[in-house]
Amino acid sequence: MPFTWQININQTPAVTPSVTFDPNPLNNVEVGDQIIWTNNDDAPHWPALKNSDGTIDNQYFMANQIAPNSPSDTFLPAASGRLDYVCYLHQDETGAIVVS
Repeated sequence: MPFTWQININQTPAVTPSVTFDPNPLNNVEVGDQIIWTNNDDAPHWPALKNSDGTIDNQYFMANQIAPNSPSDTFLPAASGRLDYVCYLHQDETGAIVVS
């Protein structure tokens, strides 16, 4: 049975970037586990895969942005490895998921 993980998007006023992903990195995830971001901010966010060269991949974790004060759609990692991500809307906001 897959495990459900939650990543919180939390405001960090007077700090750059203005939000943090918690936990970051998200460790011990298994292939097929469910990951949900909970946006506790008053702005939308949109996690996207980050390529090894620092560019943003054109494949998003979800079809839509995460609305303020809302949960995301569920993301299911399909392969093991480290998934670095960045908010497509605020590119100084970064995180990672480690899938074993």
